[in-house]
Amino acid sequence: MIMPVCMRPMPDELLYGWLSRLSLENRYSSLTEFGKRFLTERTALQPPERISWYPRVDFIRDLDRVCEEYKEIGCFPTADEMLRKMTPLYTVFPFLTYGNQSWWTQFILREPGTALTGTGNRGNMISEFLSCPECRRQDHEKYGFSYLRTWHHLPGVRVCAVHKVPLQILEYKKQKVLDLDEDGIILSEKELVGDLETEWGISSFAKKLYEKPLFFDLRGLQALLSERMEELDIRKKIAEAVKSAGFLPYLNGECEKRVQKMLMEPRNGMDEIMAFSAFLFGEYSVLEEKAQRFLGELEEPFADVIHGRFQLLSGFGRLVHLKCVTCGKGFHIHPYSLGLGCGCPFCETRMSLQQRINRRLSFLGDGNYELAEDVNEEAMGERVSILHKTCGNVRKTRLMETLWMQKKCDCETKVSFSDAAERVRAASTDFTLIRYIGGKKDHIVRLKHKVCGQTFDWELGRFQKRPTCMVCERRRAPRESVEDFIKRMSDLVGDEYELASGFTDLRSRILVRHRACGTVTEMIPNDFLRGRRCNLCHKVIRRAELEAELESCTGGYYRITGMKNVRYAIEGENGERFFRDPGYIMQELSRPTESKLFTHRVAKPKPAPRKEALIYLSAKEICRQKGFWSPRDSADILLLKQVQDLMRWLVRNSYLERIGYGKYVLSEKKLSGEHSDENQTADDGTVQE
Repeated sequence: MIMPVCMRPMPDELLYGWLSRLSLENRYSSLTEFGKRFLTERTALQPPERISWYPRVDFIRDLDRVCEEYKEIGCFPTADEMLRKMTPLYTVFPFLTYGNQSWWTQFILREPGTALTGTGNRGNMISEFLSCPECRRQDHEKYGFSYLRTWHHLPGVRVCAVHKVPLQILEYKKQKVLDLDEDGIILSEKELVGDLETEWGISSFAKKLYEKPLFFDLRGLQALLSERMEELDIRKKIAEAVKSAGFLPYLNGECEKRVQKMLMEPRNGMDEIMAFSAFLFGEYSVLEEKAQRFLGELEEPFADVIHGRFQLLSGFGRLVHLKCVTCGKGFHIHPYSLGLGCGCPFCETRMSLQQRINRRLSFLGDGNYELAEDVNEEAMGERVSILHKTCGNVRKTRLMETLWMQKKCDCETKVSFSDAAERVRAASTDFTLIRYIGGKKDHIVRLKHKVCGQTFDWELGRFQKRPTCMVCERRRAPRESVEDFIKRMSDLVGDEYELASGFTDLRSRILVRHRACGTVTEMIPNDFLRGRRCNLCHKVIRRAELEAELESCTGGYYRITGMKNVRYAIEGENGERFFRDPGYIMQELSRPTESKLFTHRVAKPKPAPRKEALIYLSAKEICRQKGFWSPRDSADILLLKQVQDLMRWLVRNSYLERIGYGKYVLSEKKLSGEHSDENQTADDGTVQE
């Protein structure tokens, strides 16, 4: 039955709060009874008391069907809108592996009997309801009522990001509607972990993540966290850095161990990850910029998976709308779920539980897995026997971990000594395998170099790609002099850059000055030769822009045909094919001298200037004229709010220095090269999807 009264949710309203308001408008005081009546699938003859429906505080189960039923009502949100704006799910996607993202999405979208997510409910993403007193006051003045905000319920949030006041905990009566205007609903003030300023910084970071969520996973975030620690040069002194910044209370236990666990294990406390991310990146824009290289990494394999099976009815994103070519029905799904064996939910209803599970197992590893025993719904969360037909091994494992986390047989995850030795010989006959150390992921091996006689430990996969002695590499004398390096710089960029410090070798850090802005960036010489440039001016290039520049600069001779590990496949008209990093591609298109990579160039790229550089150059000129700069001085370039946001980035990264209220001057740190880029985000020319 369609509910008689329906109103559009507020732009950032929490799902439970909206359902409570709907219940009250339709004269229901029990959310359970409201849900039984209007959110469940039942026949006209089936009485409500025979329906089982219990409200969760974070999601609606069987969401795809519910949104399909109400799609003709214009004020009812779509499944994608609901998950993005009214729940924490999209915001916390970077804190979850793709397998966990798929589990949660399938758990929410499907009815329990078809989801293959287990019979028990996973814990709620929301532990308590929170509200800001200032938000409620303003709501009453503006709307005549108050509502719950989704971004107040994100991990690690204890302070309102807008009003900078502690949030208040609200009374929650199970299965009852939550009325913010009810007397006595406020229980207490949310206890803060750190000081108010730090809490506000975490909340602001979380709110930005909610407003502009990123679509990548925990593995990518862990890589960015690790890289960021290296950029800030705080990995070896992480406890000191965390403590001095006021973030130590947010890491439960010993700091070094908590950070190491956060970077290695697939499951972590979301509150910790949110706080640590806010600490490392400061402004959300830094994380957003660095994460661009991961965005769209699922798009290419997704296109291969749906080919011939499904028709894409929407754009590519966290939730895709597909039409099954077999039954002709449409449904929503997380794109990664298809690679795990999830298919059309309507076609799967015609299969038995055993058949559905075996179909999912056929997508695991080498595809030779099947159940070794009969299972029922109750066994979904338990250990079951699974046969790997390749080796004949039968193992007891949790079915959920196998289906969603792709837990394979040991014979596929481990490498024997003889197999490792064969791989070493295939890569190079100059090396001998001394010991296979192990590691299911990295396959660490100890190798002996026959030429120098030294041994070293290395990852087998990386050695196969580049069979080189690490000892000889470290001992090798510099390949070129400072004059040679300056000549190579000139060949790549003309006189746009100059060396601002001494040159030792290609691996020792140097300072490079960008003549256009006058600032200095610290980098490794090899990185400069591969396309890294000024951190202030070098802009992240979107894939569409990169493709357009490649076609324009080469007259269509070269084109992008695919992507592999953040490197793009380039194909020429003569059939040549190679993989290159995006920064290197832009370098070779822009260089004033002949490029050996792109032999057919007809023009040079003309990328739009970076906004941070525009504001910095404006501030530079105004400081020259009157001695200081304020954001309002550059309001003719961009909106004042944008200028202020960019100003914060420039201050945080030591390009500007505050000398008084609303007054800033150029920082000598970036002009003299006196200090390294401790707080600087390195930009390697990553492509945005």
